[in-house]
Parts: sequence; C-alpha cells; structure tokens
Amino acid sequence: RKTLELRTFGPFLLIFSFYFKLTSFIILFLMAYNRKQQEMSPSASPIKKKSKPPTTDDMVDKMANTVAHFEDILRTELTAMRNEFASHMSVVQSLCSKLDLLTGEMREQKKVVADHDRRVAALEQQVVDLQDRNRRSNLRLVGLPEGSEKDDPMGFVKRSLSTWLPSLAGKEIEVERAHRVYTRLSSDRAKPRVFIFKLLRYTDRELILRAARLHAPVKTSDGATLSFFPDFSPVTAKRRSAFAPIRKEMREAGIQNFLLYPATLKVILNQGEPKMLYSPEGSRVFLRSHSSSNSQ
Repeated sequence: RKTLELRTFGPFLLIFSFYFKLTSFIILFLMAYNRKQQEMSPSASPIKKKSKPPTTDDMVDKMANTVAHFEDILRTELTAMRNEFASHMSVVQSLCSKLDLLTGEMREQKKVVADHDRRVAALEQQVVDLQDRNRRSNLRLVGLPEGSEKDDPMGFVKRSLSTWLPSLAGKEIEVERAHRVYTRLSSDRAKPRVFIFKLLRYTDRELILRAARLHAPVKTSDGATLSFFPDFSPVTAKRRSAFAPIRKEMREAGIQNFLLYPATLKVILNQGEPKMLYSPEGSRVFLRSHSSSNSQ
C-alpha cells in the first residue's frame, strides 16, 4: 500500500518541492535587491556626507551585477534541484518496475497454487475411492454386546448369521477377518464397540444387508438389537452421516428414501417418481417445499 502511495503522490511532492524552493529564492532575491537599494539611498546613511550623486549608468551597472550574482546562485540551486528531482524520479521508476514485477509474480503464484489445490483435491478423492473399494466387502455390526464373540470372532459370526437372519440358513458365507473397532472400551456396557467383519465376497455383503432389512429389527438371543451397515472411509462416512437427521424427518413425513453411494439421497415420491438430492441442505429445502405443497 505504501508503494502504491509513493507511486501515485511521489512525483507531485517532488514538483511541489521544486516550485517551493524556486519561489523562496525569488523572494530572497527581491529582499536582497531591496536592501541594496536602501543602502545606496542617501537617507540610509546616519552621517550626511556630501558625495557625488550616482549616475544612471552606475545604478544600472550595480543592478546588473546584483542580478547577475543572484542569477548565478539561482542557476546553481536550480541545477541541484533538477539533479535531485531526477534522482528521486529514478528511484520512483525503479520502485514502480519492481512493483509491476512482484504483481506479475504474485499472479503467477496464485495460478500455481490454484492448480495445486485442484490436484490435491483430485488425489484426495482418489485416496477416498481406494479406501472405499478396499472396504467394500466389510460390514459394521452395531449393538453386539461386549464379549459375545469370546476368543473366536470369525467362528462366532459364521455360527450366528443364520440365527440372526433366518433367510441365510444354508448359505455358505465365508468370513476372512472379524474384530472390534480398536477404541477405548466404553464404561457404558449399553454402548458396545462396533464389530467389523470382512467377507470373502462382495455379493455376500449385499446378501446380508438385504436379509437385515427383511428381518428388521434383528435381535440376539439376549434381546439386544443389532444393526448392519456398510463400512466406508472416514470421509465418505462423514458425508453420509450428514444426511441422517433429514432422513429421519423424511421417514416421519412418510417419504421413502435411500442413501446411495457415495452420498446421494434418493427419494421416492407418491407417484413413484425418483428424485436425487446431493446435499443435506438441498434435501431440507425439498422437504419444506413438499410439506407446504401437501398442506395446500
């Protein structure tokens, strides 16, 4: 900002300084000339002497000498001021050139940063997609009491699936891994840790999810309620969880909805026409407009 002010007002300040000094020298010249005139006048001397009155030529010569003397002084000062002004203008031009150079470099840097931001966003999306693909055969089991699996979590899941979901009886479902989420054990036994198990085939995951919807609510022999969910990366899970409040409101309003991958809400209207909603905010606007139209 200071550089811009110098660029804008610097030349005007230098020109003003130049004319101020020029005016000062002219005033000094006039004052000195007036003083010389007073000294040459007979009334200026305290002692009255009889002297030969100066002739017109003498007065002209003295005036010419005085004017020449002040012309030399003024010329010297003007030359110095001109050189100083040129020096300042050179500095101002150099600063302006540097400012233009810095402005151009900053503009290029902004383009580079914007390009890097786009590339980073694309790479982050690729990482999220890879994480989701790596988890596509996983299932998250919520509500299973702590310690139910004992020391054999894989065998426990294989034995219990047909009990929890009778439609899976006779199905050969292979479990590769099973474990609790590695978080601090909650002191509240009513909120057990999430149980995650990885299936060999993706089709088995879809089969279990359909059976869980068919037999909902799923209960254990101890009366605990179980919920099955797909396993997603933290980024995708956060995006999907943002739809939870509006989905609950839609279910209470009697609107059938499904959450598609990665985070798209599919709404089925009364006429059977599907509508895709891509953000919680847009879903809330749709719900308000739908409620107002039904009330009318």
